[in-house]
Amino acid sequence: MPLPMGLSAKRRKPKDPPRVPPLLPWQPCLLAYGAGIVAAHFFPAACCALLLLLAFPRPAKSRPSGAALMGAWGLGLVVGLIALPAIPRNMPPCLTSDAPQAVTGRVAAVAANPEARLSVTLEDVRLSGPDCKDAPLPGRLALTIDRPTFRPIPGDTLAVTARVRPTRGFQNPGAADYAFSRRLEDVFFRAYARGDKGAPVRRIAPSRNLPAMWREALRRRVMASMAPPEGADAAARAGRAMVAALVFGDRSGLTEADLALVRRASLAHTLALSGMHVGFVAAVGAALATLLGRLWPRIYLSIPRPHLIVLFAGPPVAAYCWLGGLTPSLARAALMFAAFGLMLLLRRDRALLDGLFLALAAILVAAPLAAFDPRLQLSALAVAGIGVFWPLFTRFSLHVPFKGPAMTVFLWIGGTLWVSLCAEAAVMPLIARLYGDLTPNPWINLLWLPVLGGVAMPLALAGLAASVLPGLMGLGAGLLGAAAACCEGLMRLLAVANAHGLLLSSAVLRPGWVETIGCLGLLAALAMVVSGGRRPVAAMAASLVLLLFPTVWRSLSDMREVVRITVLDVGQGQSVALELPGGRRLLVDAGGLFGNFDVGRAVVGAYLTDGRPPRLTAAFASHPHRDHIKGFISLLERFSIGKYYDNGGTPEGNLAAPIEDALARRHIPHAALAAGDALDLGDGLRLAVLHPGPDDDRDGNNGSLILRLTWNGRGLAVIPGDAERGVLRRLAASGETLDAAVLVLPHHGSVTSLTKRFLTAVSPHVAIASCGEGGRYPANKVAATLERLGCAVYATNRDGAVTVGFDAPDGAPRVATAGERRQ
Repeated sequence: MPLPMGLSAKRRKPKDPPRVPPLLPWQPCLLAYGAGIVAAHFFPAACCALLLLLAFPRPAKSRPSGAALMGAWGLGLVVGLIALPAIPRNMPPCLTSDAPQAVTGRVAAVAANPEARLSVTLEDVRLSGPDCKDAPLPGRLALTIDRPTFRPIPGDTLAVTARVRPTRGFQNPGAADYAFSRRLEDVFFRAYARGDKGAPVRRIAPSRNLPAMWREALRRRVMASMAPPEGADAAARAGRAMVAALVFGDRSGLTEADLALVRRASLAHTLALSGMHVGFVAAVGAALATLLGRLWPRIYLSIPRPHLIVLFAGPPVAAYCWLGGLTPSLARAALMFAAFGLMLLLRRDRALLDGLFLALAAILVAAPLAAFDPRLQLSALAVAGIGVFWPLFTRFSLHVPFKGPAMTVFLWIGGTLWVSLCAEAAVMPLIARLYGDLTPNPWINLLWLPVLGGVAMPLALAGLAASVLPGLMGLGAGLLGAAAACCEGLMRLLAVANAHGLLLSSAVLRPGWVETIGCLGLLAALAMVVSGGRRPVAAMAASLVLLLFPTVWRSLSDMREVVRITVLDVGQGQSVALELPGGRRLLVDAGGLFGNFDVGRAVVGAYLTDGRPPRLTAAFASHPHRDHIKGFISLLERFSIGKYYDNGGTPEGNLAAPIEDALARRHIPHAALAAGDALDLGDGLRLAVLHPGPDDDRDGNNGSLILRLTWNGRGLAVIPGDAERGVLRRLAASGETLDAAVLVLPHHGSVTSLTKRFLTAVSPHVAIASCGEGGRYPANKVAATLERLGCAVYATNRDGAVTVGFDAPDGAPRVATAGERRQ
């Protein structure tokens, strides 16, 4: 890994240790401008960011003024509102039904994702169906293609028959807003197709984009030369897939298991092309320039060393961005490289930070909505962290007792570790907010990054260059194979480390945006202190307030006698969170879509850790079907769970082994419940088990736990899992007390669980169906029956997560939906 400019293997003893100069007056204004753009969607957090900027000391006396900062923030807000794509109001008539439509559109972008899945963005889309013909679709369409039979490229015109639906995503409080993320790309609709069945995706007009055509031809050649041998194991296949990911950004050969392992080591960013990869390529150019200087020292008389480095690194960086498909991340990284190069050419003392601000200025002027992109935010924070805290290592290195080769080894190993720590410290608050993970494994960077950036990538790029030259295809294949072998070795290293428990990973409290800004403010204040600048006392105080106030507010809220029941939006599945006085939480089911998407981590876990520690008093699996328990796998591995209850059934498919392993490894108590059991939850709260009985089949829907939550005897909620009509009728006829204010509809609101006798016995004020898109649930007949009984009906596929709160045992239910919050 290249060391930052300013430190070489030779020991230096400057008169004054290097420090980070203060920002230039225009740079805080740029930060305010960026915060203003973000205010177009995250207004309260952006206001806090502005107040924090005002609290920091100015770089120069009275410059920039507070008025200038507020003016830059206001300008950013106006620009953000103008740039944000408007949500379409007039829909084509054919979208009112769920029938498949004939779709045609031109390919704007293609992303190759794991498990041979393509994400294709189509523009100029037109629809034809029973209710419309050749109707234009507003905005762009996100088309997901599983197991494609060919690889589209930008400029192709595709045709496919598929259901077109809005880009709704999962709507849960505090969790990621997938629909807004797509809106930033002007994408408002999505469709799904499979290449191996149904109506295939067809190319009806080929692309005329020559660079894209050349890139695809080169990709096919490289992939053909790296075809895995018959019988290759998972690590060998992953090694070859990693080469494609590093060179072309093509991750289609990787599996979800590969990514899970890399993610656990906190290295997932190394397989998504970004500024780090551009830095590796630039380092190769810098190494070539240095080698030329060693072989021909007189060249420095004509071309200064910084100019020579830029000259040698520029063309490889441009070529690499083209190979990677010139994605927004790569385009921004190339712009940052150009800015850093310009600072070097101008011989700026702090090329890294000035180059970063110059690149950010160009990006936010040309593409203001990039301010919302987490990849840009993480890259900017990582570079800033390195630029600000690197001088500490430089000063420390002046006092170590090493000389000669030992000093060189110390600088490279220590420098690599320090760079990793600086970057991770800077991005940690944002990582915690976005992903809710803590993966403290900086030691792995000492092995992974030098091999990946210093060996595997140069071998792969050299092999790529050789494979296109006449007579060197054999050499190119050998170099590519060597790169794949390096990557294979890295994957085997991770597997061994994981098997021995060396890869640490745990869920953490996800701070809110206000708390995240406060934490970043403290880091900025620390940077000012270590750089020898003025102590930002006011800024530190403001940062502490932003960091601690939401926590104190939540603690006070937890002291209130309030019970909340939230049916989460987990797609076609079910997960119900119960919040009790004192901050205690129970979870009934954890969802689990078919396929490889981890609902437990990305949806349920994200909701549970929003401002709260990853802790559950108890978890309940109503019955062992995938759509109710698959999400528990990641929760059991990453959360602190007091006790795990189920109905005694055997998890379906391959779910039994990981659940049992997590329970044993984490020492989580496990018990099976049956009718007649009851849990005293304290404060007058009680959770009674009404079903199953001793003779019920525990593996099917009718073996579901039926739970009734009461508060001082009053029924708050009945949660019946997927129990169907026969069980519900029998329960209603048994004389068991069933009344409750809230009913989570059995079997997602299916007509197979409709029985008026049961609904009358419960007599709910609020009924909630946990269901996915497709129009099947809740059944119209179920909704109509409940409405005749005077019950309000909600559905997560329409309303998002639904929360019902009770302020007292006899209090009226208060309903809030995530859909209302996001409107």
